[in-house]
Amino acid sequence: MHKNILKFENDDELDSYDLAILSELGANADLTTIELSERVHLSRTAVARRITHLRDKQVIGRARVEIPYEKLGVGVRALVEISAPKFDTFEVRDKVLERPEVLGVSVVLGGNLLVADVVAFDTGHLHSFLTWLGDMSASQTYVVLKQHESRMPLRERLKRMRALQAEPDTRLIDRSANNGDW
Repeated sequence: MHKNILKFENDDELDSYDLAILSELGANADLTTIELSERVHLSRTAVARRITHLRDKQVIGRARVEIPYEKLGVGVRALVEISAPKFDTFEVRDKVLERPEVLGVSVVLGGNLLVADVVAFDTGHLHSFLTWLGDMSASQTYVVLKQHESRMPLRERLKRMRALQAEPDTRLIDRSANNGDW
């Protein structure tokens, strides 16, 4: 019998086979059920049933195609931190999402902050977007030079995250232990 590893919000459980399927699909969403069944050592029917269950529980969504924007002549990618204290954050979010340069917007903690993932043909195009944005909010821009993605398998990632969560935070230092010196 396989060990139950994670629980959904409604107490349904993910087991090691589910995690194996998620790891494989996370690495390559184009895998067929036949390829998945060979990799996770389950029948094709069992894999298809589990994928359907994971979709129904919204643990996995639709597969997405990665678009290499640089091949389309889009040479600049930036993360733009947007502060909109004078406006409704969600109103600003909606206006920013209407712009064709914006791939997505995250609402983050820290005082009406948004972070937009932006692409532009060149720095002049990015400047034009930032000028438009400046009319309604302050912003800080971080140009992405190169993006690296972790290749850590899902099962290993969850295992390490649990281990770190269980450990006390060693970065917190008791000042009395070192006579108040930092």
